[in-house]
Amino acid sequence: MLELNAKEQDIKLWAAFTSGSEKAFSTIFNDQAKALFRYGTKFVTDEELVKDCIQDIFVKLYRNRQNLSQTDNIRLYLFRALKNRLLDEIYSCKETISLSSPTDFLEQKGVEEVEEEESWNHTLRIRRLKKGIETLTPRQREAIYLRYTMEMPLDDISELLQMNYQSVKNLLHRSIEKLRKEVVIPFLIIIALIY
Repeated sequence: MLELNAKEQDIKLWAAFTSGSEKAFSTIFNDQAKALFRYGTKFVTDEELVKDCIQDIFVKLYRNRQNLSQTDNIRLYLFRALKNRLLDEIYSCKETISLSSPTDFLEQKGVEEVEEEESWNHTLRIRRLKKGIETLTPRQREAIYLRYTMEMPLDDISELLQMNYQSVKNLLHRSIEKLRKEVVIPFLIIIALIY
């Protein structure tokens, strides 16, 4: 028996969920909750708010499962729902919600310690990268995060950002070029000055 591709799997899982399968609902939650949390914390720093929004989304999905439209990409569907929910919260409570720093997605937890020299080089690269990321627009940062951290296909990014495919490619290309200028050129200048 041939293994189903990702879109076919999502269609089948979503159909089971909308038909009332508790197991399908549980599978969707278990497969997507962590990715949703990581994505949500790129918008706001309040982790509890992100958790509450994710819970709200799943409660709403469960209650309205018979009336939901079909999807062939569950993660994209849920990312869009979370982004909209967080934006609603941001707009309704502007004074109490802290937006995430542009470089929050670079923070790594649980990384094994490296030797002192490698650690120094790593720290310098991260600092240069953070400086470069701070020069990007919020939309450029989101596109970079979706593509390179979440490994989302360009089609999905274009749908989530509500941009056409070519515009997303151009946005990513301009973002990478801007990062190269910010990160690589200063490093090359430092090397040239040393030697």
